[in-house]
Amino acid sequence: MDNTTTNQSKIKNLALYGLFIALVYVATRFINIPGPTSGGLFHLGNVMAFTIAIVFGKKAGAISGAFGMALFDVTSSYFIWAPFTFIIRFTMGYIMGYLSHKAGSSKSKVIMFNSLGIIIATIIMVGGYYLTEAAMLGNFIAPIQSIWGNFMQCVVGAVIGLPLAYYLQGAFTRRNIITNL
Repeated sequence: MDNTTTNQSKIKNLALYGLFIALVYVATRFINIPGPTSGGLFHLGNVMAFTIAIVFGKKAGAISGAFGMALFDVTSSYFIWAPFTFIIRFTMGYIMGYLSHKAGSSKSKVIMFNSLGIIIATIIMVGGYYLTEAAMLGNFIAPIQSIWGNFMQCVVGAVIGLPLAYYLQGAFTRRNIITNL
């Protein structure tokens, strides 16, 4: 590859990451319902984050989830959560993207690896926010009420994100669009 091709590739990837971050931010910012607890918020950011991780891989999943949702925290009343959100969402996106691209083209492996990715991402999210809220509140009882909302965010993210990712991957494959960033 010559220098021009390398620079064009970097610019293209930068633009795509910006788009992915914006998609996660918008899905988090404008499609949400505040919860009853200090850390509770139900939103559709996971749909975008899961879809991006599955279709475009670990780097895109990690960057879009971490920056998109942390940006939401910084621009809302949840700003204190931003560093924790960044770490939790980065880890979720990386693992989801990593596992989804380990599956190859076998349909049964794709289902297995995507399901495993969703399960691990859910554990990371629920556990990460539970521990963060416990540290912020100084006890391990109060954050229990946030577990259901966080769990349901992952369920909704999977129920909508998995089919969306499946259809996007199919469309990109039919058009010979490379999704491995």
